[in-house]
Amino acid sequence: MSKSLFSQCLFSVVLIFTALTSDASSVKPQSNKTDCHLIMGVSNWLPYQSYAKGRGAFGLQINLIEDIMEEANCLLTYKPMTFPIGLEALQMGEIDFMMNATVNESRKSFAYFSVPYRDEFLSLYSTDKYLERCQEMSLKELIRDGFKLSVQAGLVYGPELTEIQKDPVLNKKLSYSENNIQHVDLVESQQLDGVIDDPVVVAYRSTIYATGDKLSPCPIVISSSPVSLIFSKKTVSQEIVERVNNAIAKVKATKEYQKRWML
Repeated sequence: MSKSLFSQCLFSVVLIFTALTSDASSVKPQSNKTDCHLIMGVSNWLPYQSYAKGRGAFGLQINLIEDIMEEANCLLTYKPMTFPIGLEALQMGEIDFMMNATVNESRKSFAYFSVPYRDEFLSLYSTDKYLERCQEMSLKELIRDGFKLSVQAGLVYGPELTEIQKDPVLNKKLSYSENNIQHVDLVESQQLDGVIDDPVVVAYRSTIYATGDKLSPCPIVISSSPVSLIFSKKTVSQEIVERVNNAIAKVKATKEYQKRWML
């Protein structure tokens, strides 16, 4: 991840932040749907998504999901929750679906996956303490060297981090959090040497928190892959998933989608 790309993300996020804060409510009115009413779990991951009392769900991905559900002719309701809690709620049938899901075999036992609706890019960011070393060392070498890294519980990261998590010795060196907001506090208190996140999210947070001056990109890509919607097998039929798949294909073909999401 180059610093020039980070700067481009930061510039884009300034525009995004202006749009988010100037819009009183990003929830679009939807026509009556009687055969498809879906409840989605929403975590706090601005500028992609968030939930606030009196405002409801908002963010770039919320706008995208609303476009998809409008095309699928489905009514949409939101429930705020972290991603790990959302996975449990999905298994219990307490919610119908969530965003940002990576397909893996263990999740297939309780969930259906949509076709990919966007590409996800996660990179490693470091404080000054490890910035020089992270230019040359691999993630595994950094962890062995004492690099303090926190990852979000329940998420599926790229192959290198997954391999680290499977190693009992290296996994003990990682700390786990419920959400990425906790990472901000840990960086501020100097309890972390780095974070893993989306470049747009890191750039956005640098406009809100003081972490922008404390984190710099390392040339280590943790994950670069498509993500899908994940649906509960307890509450959602395969017919509805296919309906959503068709809607995703139509939305992805629009100029608006290609302008905003095709990087």
